[in-house]
Amino acid sequence: MGMLLAALLLFHAAQAFEVPFPQSGAEIRSSVVSSAPTGPAPVTQQLRLGSGTLAEVVTCLPPKPALFGTQSDTNKKATYDKPVLAFLHGSFHASWCWEEKYMPFFASLGYPCVAFSLQGTGGTPTVEAGAKKVKIASHVGDLDAFLRGLSDEDANYDLGLGLGDDPEVVLLGHSFGGLTIMKWLEKYYDEESGNRDDINLAGVALLCAVPPSGNGPMTLRFLRRSLRDSWKITAGFVLKKAITNPQICRDLFFGGPDDDNGITDEDIEKYQGYFERDTVATIDLGDLAKQLPSARADKESGRAPFVDRLPSHSLVIAASDDFIVDAEGSRETARYLGLDSPVIVDSPHDVMLGTKWQNGADAILEWVESL
Repeated sequence: MGMLLAALLLFHAAQAFEVPFPQSGAEIRSSVVSSAPTGPAPVTQQLRLGSGTLAEVVTCLPPKPALFGTQSDTNKKATYDKPVLAFLHGSFHASWCWEEKYMPFFASLGYPCVAFSLQGTGGTPTVEAGAKKVKIASHVGDLDAFLRGLSDEDANYDLGLGLGDDPEVVLLGHSFGGLTIMKWLEKYYDEESGNRDDINLAGVALLCAVPPSGNGPMTLRFLRRSLRDSWKITAGFVLKKAITNPQICRDLFFGGPDDDNGITDEDIEKYQGYFERDTVATIDLGDLAKQLPSARADKESGRAPFVDRLPSHSLVIAASDDFIVDAEGSRETARYLGLDSPVIVDSPHDVMLGTKWQNGADAILEWVESL
């Protein structure tokens, strides 16, 4: 028991997780089970961000719209009719998690899709050679450079993706990627920061995001709920058993034994290989604990200080079978972005994978079309 409590306390300081939502059909959006979508094939390359990081970048781009008009008009760079969807992954993942389903789906509907892998994953090495921890400021700096690089206009940041001089950008983050976006928004809307016009932000969506208060309060809620499940999550993340134990991997990310969510044993083996590759370096949680987004939120409402300056209403998605971020955590995230509640979809934590992927994608599509 002493070892268990010690590991749980370590997890309290080392990782965030979620608790399943109550199964209420009145609250959960209608469910769709879908196979892999057809659409443009994603392209992976390594590009130097304006921050200096050599990053793995994935793009999935629809054909550009035809240009009409005078000869001078046709000499201009083509731009897309729809906003660019920029995806950011969470812990144990990299940009590959968007390639299978979400990117081809949205690109087939005319949305250019882009993603990059954070430092410490297999495709994006840490700037400091051999580092095992990455500070949140480094992730935020890379995200900022990546978003600025989507414009063809600034030679200091341009990634050469051909998205136009001033593309509208919708930013979407999953799990820890959601918390990274919260920290980026703090910087983006800081009164003392400039160059906000360099990023044409059209909207923000957070999917199964680690809440603004991080893992502390959520850990205590989970301990009260189930010591057994607390140990499973501790083993999965802190001891990295999600990389070596197929059942723990399935429980944490893909829905557990009752519904395989279309994830085969071969898929689990493949994803565990990705998880091992993408945990070369992890977030410095001691550093993050000193600057959680909740520290700057309104103490009564929980709203972020920049909510009224967001370009549109945001979207927060929660998954009904999430084993890592609990219901209160998702409600906290919704309040942080000025929303009454999250949109709950029928899915495990990895909303972008498996046969239930379209439940989250449809919620995103409905929201994007309303912007």
